[in-house]
Amino acid sequence: MRLGCCGSLDQAGVMAAAGFDFIEVNVQQVLLGQEDDAAWQAKGLEASKHPLPMEAANCLLPGSLPVIGPNRNVTALDQYMDRVARRAEKLGIRRLVFGSGAARRRPEAVDPDRAREDLLDFLKLAGKHCGRQGVTLVIEHLHRGETNTINSLSEAAELVDQVDNPAVAMLVDSYHYGLEKEDDASLLDLGERLVHVHVAEVADRLQPGGHGPMDQNPQAFDFEHFFTLLHKIGYHGRVSIECQWRPELAQAGATAAAFLREAWRQAGRVEA
Repeated sequence: MRLGCCGSLDQAGVMAAAGFDFIEVNVQQVLLGQEDDAAWQAKGLEASKHPLPMEAANCLLPGSLPVIGPNRNVTALDQYMDRVARRAEKLGIRRLVFGSGAARRRPEAVDPDRAREDLLDFLKLAGKHCGRQGVTLVIEHLHRGETNTINSLSEAAELVDQVDNPAVAMLVDSYHYGLEKEDDASLLDLGERLVHVHVAEVADRLQPGGHGPMDQNPQAFDFEHFFTLLHKIGYHGRVSIECQWRPELAQAGATAAAFLREAWRQAGRVEA
């Protein structure tokens, strides 16, 4: 497992000190797909300038670039994904996370079948650009409070199968997984489709371990069991914390990292 943390580049030093392996950045802050190449290059972003490698990026699309309904602009989406994929490759970012709840929200007037076709069209378009750059787009299942499309692992898996492009895969997020009350089978069924993981406590979306031991707080999420499921399907890739820190990252980061590494170790023992 490579353990990462979501956040801004100015937090990379704190993350490195806490023991993380990589940083997962925000597309809207780093890759800036709505800016032309000259404007982006003028910012002078270089991977070598930072204490942790940028290996993933989330918040793929702004809400102003919808992928469903009459307001979607396919030309704009095509140009945007071309820029984002090229810049991701340049910075060493291997995973682009398609959460983007506002951008993929289905307007009430749009039929669900039509919305699904629009989603497929976008994923095929995005996969084309990502594949050219050796980057993988990962579909994130989001709970119903954030958006009204792709709210389960099975929905995301079906889309991956229909796109049929190795540059389009998926992630599992313990927070959404818990809120939507997904079961073990839904995760075990993912197999090789799974290439990225997000983690946080389900209650309050705190950092892992933020609610204390399970035997002392029933709100605590069972990360050891969650990781055992990942071991069962042969997943040993990147895991990023995406959470509300309480206390702040500088105070709680090292504890959360150690907590997850121990849960991963114990899960490996269980699977063995």
